[in-house]
Amino acid sequence: MQKILAELKATPGVLGSSIYTSKRGIIATNLPEIFKADTQKRFGNILHRIFKLNDTVKLDVNSFEIQYEEALLLVKKLCNTSSLIIICEPDAKVHLINMSVSMLAADLLELIDDCEQAPALPEKVSTPQPPADPKAIINGSLSGELALMKRALAKHIGPVAGRTLERSVIKWLEKGEPSRTRLNELAEIMRLDIDNRISQREFFDELKEII
Repeated sequence: MQKILAELKATPGVLGSSIYTSKRGIIATNLPEIFKADTQKRFGNILHRIFKLNDTVKLDVNSFEIQYEEALLLVKKLCNTSSLIIICEPDAKVHLINMSVSMLAADLLELIDDCEQAPALPEKVSTPQPPADPKAIINGSLSGELALMKRALAKHIGPVAGRTLERSVIKWLEKGEPSRTRLNELAEIMRLDIDNRISQREFFDELKEII
């Protein structure tokens, strides 16, 4: 653990750091000697309680910083019961220090054997929706428009227009909800069953009023 803190201290601007746990106090430190053990423990307790207060009000805060004239204080929540406290030079590059912390945090967690993680939220299971019934759509609120589309299609492909419409509606529903604003998409699908380009153009001409 001390080796990891030494790696972190090698980051430009870092003066030293310590690891506080609510169960055992300071379990590792390389802060300057001016920070006595009792002072570090009391300081760590105060800082870690800030995370607890955020948990109480349902705020997801995993780190914070406090700027002093003489130094910059960075605090990173490692788990529910431990925090990493870093003392930096006042003009330290915070983004570089955060990069170092991100790379070392997982290794630190492995060494804190009594670390408690927040319980994972239950994964939301999405209930698969049954496929929409194309016949219900054809006979529903868009029945008038779909009847006109079927009639226009029948002029070009004959009596199979009804079955073609139903098949086209199934493909149409795969791409979104049925609506009047999407009738042009349905017409494009239906057009594929018309072989002749002139007939395709005539088909669209007949549908100008509804698409």
